[in-house]
Amino acid sequence: MLLPNWMNEPQLNDKIPVAFKTRNTNYLTKSIRNMRKVICEDLQTERLVRCDGLLQKVRPEMKLVGMIMLIAGISLIRQIPVLIAVWLITVLLMYLSRLPVLVLQKRIWGFIPLITLMFTMPMTLNVFIDGTPLLVLFQFEQPSHWLGINWPETIFISRQGVVAVTFLFLRVGMSLSLAALLVMTTPAADIFKSLRVLRVPDLFIMILEMTYRYLIVLLSISIEMFEARKVRTVGPLSLKTRQAQVGSSIAALFDRSMALSEEVYQAMCARCYTGSIPEPLL
Repeated sequence: MLLPNWMNEPQLNDKIPVAFKTRNTNYLTKSIRNMRKVICEDLQTERLVRCDGLLQKVRPEMKLVGMIMLIAGISLIRQIPVLIAVWLITVLLMYLSRLPVLVLQKRIWGFIPLITLMFTMPMTLNVFIDGTPLLVLFQFEQPSHWLGINWPETIFISRQGVVAVTFLFLRVGMSLSLAALLVMTTPAADIFKSLRVLRVPDLFIMILEMTYRYLIVLLSISIEMFEARKVRTVGPLSLKTRQAQVGSSIAALFDRSMALSEEVYQAMCARCYTGSIPEPLL
């Protein structure tokens, strides 16, 4: 069967529909991409905890208590070389546990510790922490009072302030590294079960476990809602219409989450739930 000639002719004026354009500024596209990333990271974590690594063979209770003690010990260390040595040990443990060391280090040190460092940089000034000058920034003719602060004649970066900010930066990064080691080498169910060693109430453990499980379910529902809305959108939409769509999606997701929680509770009651979870289920 031959196609008509007019169907074979190139159409130079044809434009790609707006609904199928890929733009980095599209809110729905960003939302779908971020939610997929969260689910993929969760699945990746479940794969890593089953690897034949060093920390995967240690009992979850020992790892939980040990990580808490190490995090508490990091806050008491007063020497930067010791903190660096502890960081090198965590990197070695990641390698021996067959974890993606470079990827984890980028994620750990490139977000929360970096933001902490940015917000604490003013603490290096002698206005907040006085000490030995490292770099003079400004020289006044005489001391002044401005914005409720008594400004000295010389404003400089103090050595004591730099040391304090460095300690905070390293401690935050080290604490996150130890937490990542625990999460990446221990199944979530075992972490929740290990909380009983710390005398955490069973009801609180049950709430944490159900929140973790159904958070992934709600993320999957959100992805389905956004994709369904996207494939049914043809042509450009006004800002007011897009805002209304986002608001309706939030309301629909909240309604579905409430319905899901009610269904889960009724299913638990149908299975003789009495307010506590039997030991074999945890």
